[in-house]
Amino acid sequence: MTKKPTAKSTITGEISSIRFMNSEGWSVFTLAGNPPTNCTGTLADMVEVGSEVTCTGVMENGKFGSQLKCETVLPAAPDVSTDAGVIKLLQRLPGIGPKKAAQAIQKHGHEEAWRLACTDPVAIGVRPEDSEEAIAVAATLLESYEATVYLLGIGLTDHQASVIYRQYGKETIKVVSENPYRMTEIDGLGFISVDKIALKAGVSVGNPARVAACIQYVLQDSATNGGNIWFNGWSLADIVLETLTATAIKAEVPMHGAPDKDEVRKQVHFLANEGKVVVNKGRVFGRDLLDAEKRILGFMGI
Repeated sequence: MTKKPTAKSTITGEISSIRFMNSEGWSVFTLAGNPPTNCTGTLADMVEVGSEVTCTGVMENGKFGSQLKCETVLPAAPDVSTDAGVIKLLQRLPGIGPKKAAQAIQKHGHEEAWRLACTDPVAIGVRPEDSEEAIAVAATLLESYEATVYLLGIGLTDHQASVIYRQYGKETIKVVSENPYRMTEIDGLGFISVDKIALKAGVSVGNPARVAACIQYVLQDSATNGGNIWFNGWSLADIVLETLTATAIKAEVPMHGAPDKDEVRKQVHFLANEGKVVVNKGRVFGRDLLDAEKRILGFMGI
């Protein structure tokens, strides 16, 4: 008997409490309401108690009652167009609580209060020694939202979006849109998962950055799982093309414009010029792997 798919629910509300959060952002939290909704899921860095979010997931009945197991937790856009919205944002600045935030709105209005938060936060009650931090926080509130929405939109999880934003900051959208394979620089984001995301986002199967990233992946994977730190150029090309084909098929994208061995060879030379691989007598080494082997041999006196 085929099991019917469980219907998904979407709930928007304000986070009233966060009862648990691990190092990767997975949390047990509650959305305010009548009645309140207990939830589990990964929260982006910018989300905290008081944040408004839209949660999508499946309602489950567990030991402690019903809860929404969230697949996505999308933060609401920072509201800089109303008094209430700016009061919430101002409270994220160092030294600004509900009272000071309300006073800033009463004195300056929400538009001017937010402009001062971004340019001269001392004027709304931030201590002079905290001024630079406050300006950075104000900028981050908008930047992190835009980056998070973009990253979730191309298929990353909430936790991955947080990690990537921490790595690239205000350059996140620019870096990822120009070359999504830069994400493989981050621990925990390997070529296979990044390639799936990039292909789904519209990167062509023959994209040079895709080929270059796969070369580095094959070299690293072979060393880690097979103990080989180098390849003959043409055997490397065979394995790279097999890997690229397999990931494209799995992602169900057309193979039109697929790379060939000449493209692999071109990207090997590109990576060599970038100092990321070493080519010596027809053998291709990963730079880090070769350097590590030299250090070990030197330590052993060989």
